[in-house]
Amino acid sequence: MAIKIDKIRKQRTYIIKSSVKYILDELQDIAELDSLAEKKQKEYGKKSLFCFLGILSLFILIFFISIFSSNAELLGVVTLLSILISFVLLIAGIYTLFMRFKFQRLNLNNYRYQLTQKVIQMLDRDIKEDAVLDLSLSFQPLERAENKTATIDHPYKSGWKIDNYAQEWLVIKGQFLDTTHFELSLNSILKKQYGWKRGSSGKSKYKSKSKSGGLDISLKLTYSQNRYGAVKILQNEVNHAIKLPVSSSLRRLRITDEVIYITARVAPQFVEIQDKVYQTITAMFLSIYQVLNLAKIITK
Repeated sequence: MAIKIDKIRKQRTYIIKSSVKYILDELQDIAELDSLAEKKQKEYGKKSLFCFLGILSLFILIFFISIFSSNAELLGVVTLLSILISFVLLIAGIYTLFMRFKFQRLNLNNYRYQLTQKVIQMLDRDIKEDAVLDLSLSFQPLERAENKTATIDHPYKSGWKIDNYAQEWLVIKGQFLDTTHFELSLNSILKKQYGWKRGSSGKSKYKSKSKSGGLDISLKLTYSQNRYGAVKILQNEVNHAIKLPVSSSLRRLRITDEVIYITARVAPQFVEIQDKVYQTITAMFLSIYQVLNLAKIITK
């Protein structure tokens, strides 16, 4: 696990191709690692604060002694001791800040690995025991330069800009018992508007505001024509078969001779609610398999 810890700290990504059991075990390790990192980050944060408060207290002590004491010898001794103690506290403070930053890099987004665990456990019911999953999970923040997709002028705020961001932070690929291949991906969307705004005092201040654009969940199923070849006949019925929670809406649906593509968008206000996102994912799988099972009967 040491190599993976180092990789997660530096790249903040978890990429693996292995069995479900092995992946779930490692995700549990990541959860425990994250819990420890949160605890240590708080612990070293408090220690660094105490160190710098100690230095400040010593300088205040010297200040008051210099004002209220006429004993130059006492002031000299106190000053020397304070400088020595302050130096020790400064070194300790720098060390604790370094350790806090180190554990901060291991403090991961709980939501992402918890949802991933839940989805994989759901998929595990319909795949072989020794089946291999291909997983890519990113813990990088969404608002990064490489995730910027476009910059446009604000529609009604003169001089303001809007940056659009999109990040595909989860991809799971695998195969079900019926040999159908699946690819599930989650893509977060963010809009950031920024510019200069003149206040009541007449001074201009730089303002920025970020707002979620929602979460796109995409599912691709590659099925066997021998088993589900009649899907094309049911194309008109597929739209009615897709039943999504009220927190989501259908964005895309396409059917070919071998593949079904579907994309649903979770509304911005539900993006951080894990149960709402999980419900949408399960509804997408169930809806498509209702169509496939009907196609299987017709094909026979």
